[in-house]
Formats: sequence, structure tokens, C-alpha cells
Amino acid sequence: MDRIDLKKIKNIIFDLGNVIIDLDMAATDSAFKKLCADRYEEVMNELNKEFFFEKYETGKISTKEFVQTLQSMIGNGISEKAIIDAWNAMLLTIPDERYNILNSLKEDYRTFCLSNTNELHIEYVFNQLKQTKGIQNLDDYFERVYLSHEMGQRKPNVEIFETVINDNNLVPSETLFIDDTAGHLVGAKKAGLHTFHMSEGRSLERVVGY
Repeated sequence: MDRIDLKKIKNIIFDLGNVIIDLDMAATDSAFKKLCADRYEEVMNELNKEFFFEKYETGKISTKEFVQTLQSMIGNGISEKAIIDAWNAMLLTIPDERYNILNSLKEDYRTFCLSNTNELHIEYVFNQLKQTKGIQNLDDYFERVYLSHEMGQRKPNVEIFETVINDNNLVPSETLFIDDTAGHLVGAKKAGLHTFHMSEGRSLERVVGY
């Protein structure tokens, strides 16, 4: 299905990455490969064993700890700026037509954002919003914005969806969740939500038809 059926839907929960803002995950991989040189696999395997990135996404470690750990693991006197630039390399832009769609949708639906993210990434996105739209955050486009590092939990855990549902008195059968990661839809379905997978090649402007 390449178009979302919005019949019977009253509420829409959007993921952020690759649904609202375009991402290039390979750009961050490439940047870290350059920083790590021939130790890239070793460094990433060690970090993944400790669920390092998941801890950052759930606020279990601070940005300072995140950057310093990467500096220590990579070595070679890597600067803080080099780490942050590599981490943010995946973040592209929010196309103008996406802002227009969000503005149109919020006239007819209650709209929310639920993102697995972190302090560095969301600061980058908010700075982009200030520069391009003159606004401070995403509150102009959503009734509420939920960020994993502030909530202490992340998708696909069913609890994070239940938090959004309960906070806003949503009826799950009237609520649609859109995400680019198929695995995240599992928790949403357990919470009783309708789901749509924004798989590669799809874009919000094409599938919503607003």
C-alpha cells in the first residue's frame, strides 16, 4: 500500500527521522570510519556490546559522557567537534512541502511526534528550524512532541506508546503511527495502534496525499 488510508483516523503519531526530517545514516558511518581508521569495527562492536547508543537515546548518559567516551575509544586526539560533526552527519533537512503537510494535517487531526533521538541530534534539528523557519522547536507542528532521551524509554517498547496514548486520552483504534523502522511498529501494534511503515522510497508527501 503506497497511500495511507485515513478513514476512521483521528490522531496521527509521527516518527521524526526519515518521516519528517530526511536522514543519511551512511554519512555518519562514513564519518566515523574516517575517524576510527582501521579500528572502526572494533570500536563499534565494543560500544554496541554495552548498548552505548541506546543509553544515549534514553538519557542514561549525558552528551558530555557520550562525546568523551567516543574520544577515548577512538583515540588519536580526536576533537569534540569532530565527534559531534560525525554524529550529526546523518541529519539532512526537512523539505518545505513536509512543513506544509503537517500544517494541513493538524487542521483535521490531532498530531504528535514520537522519536528515538538524543540531545545532540535534537539540538541540531532545532537550530535548523531557527535558521530556516525562525521557530524554536517543533511545537508549531504538533500538539505534543515526545523524545526518547527525555522520556527515559525508546521505541519499540510498548510502554512508550502507552505513555503517549494515556497522556492525551487517545483511542488506539482511532490512532495511526508512522515510522521508517519496521521493528518499531511492533510495539505500536501491541498498544493497539494502526501503523504505517515509511519504507525506503516512500515520502510523507506521496503517501498522505495532502
